[in-house]
Amino acid sequence: MPRTAPASPALPRTLIVLLLAALLLVMGGGGWSLLHGGAGAVLLARWGLGDARRAQPVFAREIRAGLEAAGVPADSIHEIATAGGPAMARWSARLAPDASLLQANYAVSRRIEQIGGVVLEGRESAGPHGATRLILLVGVPGRPLDELVLVREPRRTVSPVPAAPRLALVLFGFGEDVAAARRFFALPVTFAAAIVPGSPGTTSLVRAAKERGREIVLHVPIEPVNYPTLNPGRGTLLVTMKPDEVTGTVRRWLDQSEPVVGAANAMGSLGTQDGELMGAIFRELKRRRVPFIHVQPTAGAVCRALTGQMGVIYDEPDAVLDLEARAKSTKELDRRWAAILAQARARGREMVWVRATPRTLEWLRRACTAKRLGGVELVPLSRVIRKPAML
Repeated sequence: MPRTAPASPALPRTLIVLLLAALLLVMGGGGWSLLHGGAGAVLLARWGLGDARRAQPVFAREIRAGLEAAGVPADSIHEIATAGGPAMARWSARLAPDASLLQANYAVSRRIEQIGGVVLEGRESAGPHGATRLILLVGVPGRPLDELVLVREPRRTVSPVPAAPRLALVLFGFGEDVAAARRFFALPVTFAAAIVPGSPGTTSLVRAAKERGREIVLHVPIEPVNYPTLNPGRGTLLVTMKPDEVTGTVRRWLDQSEPVVGAANAMGSLGTQDGELMGAIFRELKRRRVPFIHVQPTAGAVCRALTGQMGVIYDEPDAVLDLEARAKSTKELDRRWAAILAQARARGREMVWVRATPRTLEWLRRACTAKRLGGVELVPLSRVIRKPAML
């Protein structure tokens, strides 16, 4: 019996043909879409086929997007028609003085490269009036399509107005005469009031000073040589006192007078040479961040070195008008004042302590007029005390 040939798999073979045809159609349509879309226009331009002008809108879109991503305001980006330039289109964009040309360059270049383009040229140069220019030429190999000119505005430098020399006055020696102190506090002159704590009139003096907006310095009474023949006041801090007692007393005085802009020694030619006594005072000043102003320091004083070790702000007056304020006339006050103002102009800052006397009250009214000051500005003490940057 003759062998029967196996049936031909006609259906599967037909199916394969149909699938291949469909695949070719899909690929052909996708390829057509690719070649006629934006990416295709760039690809054809790279191959040197078709009209390269069809790729230019794609570059334009990416240039604008890159600049905006770099923070360049949209309203400062402009496309300019060109005639005979190196590229089909020319762009200009203005950047703020603090903008980064490097960042803008990177943002545009990256987007151009992502669509198949290249940066053909890039150069930076000085522009007019201190501006900086960056010129990018982008396109496809051998064919520039867009020229981008970035201009970063120059920083506008404003010449600083020279600061007026500053001078701070501190009046001291009010005693317990609150009525006399009020006459000083009423003067139209900027000054701080140094008030000795611990006396019956202290509370009234502090209140009167605050009512007139006066800054207050705690004038700490410290033991002088020849105490009690020389006596800075009740409650004087003595070298024989225990440190805890000293610290507690200073804390109580600060509580009664706060806010204070500083603490200073009233006398203290002996006490300021004693490390234990001054350390106890400075311990509380450090805790409260109150500067110490050393008035007329003696040769053996430990205050400057000790404040440096303990981290307390330290300063000294540039001048003290004491004997001049007790003289029969204002002649000596006028002479010293002229020298002080000249020194303030030369240094830029000055701290001057003046004893409060009837002669001083009369003198201050005319010594602190604008004409007499001659450009020197009277300021609160807090604007003159030297403060290290770390404090």
